[in-house]
Amino acid sequence: MRMIICLLTVVINATLCLAEPLQISIDDPGGAAALTGSPKCVTLDIHGLCDSADSGLKLTEVTHGVSGTHPIPAQFEPQSKGSTRGKLWWLMPPGPKGKRTFRVQVAKLPAANRMVADFDAKTKYVDVSDAGKPVFRYNQGTVPPPPEIVERFEKKHNPPWYYARGDYIHPIYGPDGEQLTDDYSLNHPHHRGCFWSWPVLRWNDEVRDIWAVRITKDQPGGAWARPVAMRRMQSGPIMALIDAENVWKWGDKDEIVREEVVIRAFCSRQKSRVIDIAVTLTALVDGVAIGGRPGQGYGGFTFRTFPKFDQRKIDLRIDPAGTDPQIAWFHLTGNFPGGKGPAGVAVLQHTENPGYPHCPDAAKVEGVVKEYPAWRTITTGFPGNREVALPKGKPLVMKYRLWIHPGLSDEQTLNNLWRAYQHE
Repeated sequence: MRMIICLLTVVINATLCLAEPLQISIDDPGGAAALTGSPKCVTLDIHGLCDSADSGLKLTEVTHGVSGTHPIPAQFEPQSKGSTRGKLWWLMPPGPKGKRTFRVQVAKLPAANRMVADFDAKTKYVDVSDAGKPVFRYNQGTVPPPPEIVERFEKKHNPPWYYARGDYIHPIYGPDGEQLTDDYSLNHPHHRGCFWSWPVLRWNDEVRDIWAVRITKDQPGGAWARPVAMRRMQSGPIMALIDAENVWKWGDKDEIVREEVVIRAFCSRQKSRVIDIAVTLTALVDGVAIGGRPGQGYGGFTFRTFPKFDQRKIDLRIDPAGTDPQIAWFHLTGNFPGGKGPAGVAVLQHTENPGYPHCPDAAKVEGVVKEYPAWRTITTGFPGNREVALPKGKPLVMKYRLWIHPGLSDEQTLNNLWRAYQHE
């Protein structure tokens, strides 16, 4: 009888423990995330809360002094397949600055997958949509050049220049469904949507150009990014996740760098959207280095848009060393073709990036970054007029956030978006 009572006590206590609400607290210094509706996440273990990552989750705010809030959709990203440990994501609702507390709850029904990632195994393209509307395509596989590029650069050029390439994002769509990125333009056929590449790719004593991608007499065989695997994909109510692995091949043969790309595209709010992109490079051999274009310094993470359109303008803020906080962003605005009004794309830099902040050498006047160069694309310029070694087996991680929005925005909003990104 005594043993039965003890067993009953254990069962009751376990049940009560599982029934206890799970609460999470986050810090939003200055209220930057609340003001901009930026993504937030916490690392947690959902074991005992729900059966799987596919269960519908929601947050209810229980911050002291906050009342009458509506449930907030949330999405769990497991750290590995089947794991109950991972990250919980949501878009920050309006509210007070500083510490905020939320209760994690299981919804009666799983939320619909508003953000969908759809992978074509044949072409190795991933199409991301938001409630059925296209957001972007990640081209892990090779994108063949259009006929006008083939005619001008392959058939009429001697020797032929071959520009076929993959491992980039294009097209990216704006608030009204207008296309924001450009690809295979006749004046810069090697520029390609949103991409990450370098004019200088060194392996021991030889340099090739994985930025320009074409094969020339001076660089026989070139260097190319080729797909290896689509490691993870996730659709959900808050975001679509892409986790891809590629390899850089010297002469399209020798594997010299492993590249890991993680893209998180979040659902739009008031027609504005955040897309996070993290690129990890790990040298597979000794003697590898990357560098910007000698003399001009461009290269690295790049957003290629149309060279000309109405009211086109690129602003930047790159604070000098010693500034606290040291803010760094680029901002492209204008009336994109096909849009219903002005729109913008901001490229926000993360302070954890090596060599932060990244900026083109050509933008510096007396050592201070004052204005963006007269270039037709946004390039972060890392590492500029120098080379950065990639020691074998040691990852180099670069993180950027795109903010796509209607209208022209203002500097204070961009600064708040940058702050929210640092305190994700």
